[in-house]
Amino acid sequence: MLHNYNIEINNSNDLKDTTMLNCSIVVSLLNNLFRGNLITEAEQQEIKRKILKDYKLL
Repeated sequence: MLHNYNIEINNSNDLKDTTMLNCSIVVSLLNNLFRGNLITEAEQQEIKRKILKDYKLL
């Protein structure tokens, strides 16, 4: 017997989840630069602040 099911998909959270994931990846790459002594702590903090602001998380 076949059933007709209506599946509703709420995509409103997908954008936010994707944004958070992308931001997390970028911040992780930034931290790799800092751990590799390629940028200073002051540079890391300033860039991180700009990243969070760009992703509207700050």
